[in-house]
Amino acid sequence: MWVFGYGSLIWKVDFPYEEKRVGYIKGFSRRFWQGSTDHRGIPGKPGRVVTLVEDPEGCVWGVAYKLPTGREQEVKSYLDYREKGGYQVIVVNFHPRPPLAPPPSQTLLYIGSQDNPDYLGPAPLEEIANQIIDAAGPSGRNTEYLFQLASAVRKILPEDSDTHLFSLETLVRERLQTRQ
Repeated sequence: MWVFGYGSLIWKVDFPYEEKRVGYIKGFSRRFWQGSTDHRGIPGKPGRVVTLVEDPEGCVWGVAYKLPTGREQEVKSYLDYREKGGYQVIVVNFHPRPPLAPPPSQTLLYIGSQDNPDYLGPAPLEEIANQIIDAAGPSGRNTEYLFQLASAVRKILPEDSDTHLFSLETLVRERLQTRQ
């Protein structure tokens, strides 16, 4: 069993796995449209974390992890709990970065769909930036989530030119500079 990470699962790997592969999935774009009241925000003042939205032309780079043989359900149960804030699991086709072997079968994807109670949806980038700057929760400041993700994508996935992610990172850094 494989799981595809496109957000914190790229940089906060706190679960066991046998193997990991860098690659991408098609048909989606990564967006900061999911609310977080359990990790990067609190009820009444949610943070914003990434989810994937359907996009016929989209391509999202990330990391697929092979869950340990014989412990798949145990680790998946942990991930179900970790990703409980409005995420559901779907199966997608994962394309490893060439020249790796054929795609892993049954790559699971946690996605915050539009009908979940924590889904915030689209907003002007400036509004998303302000919300990220002001939010914090049990797992830390929302800015840390944004900066860790942007840094990991640059380091691990240099092919990824995610303009939403990098434009938001630039805007948040600029706003934090002007507040000092």
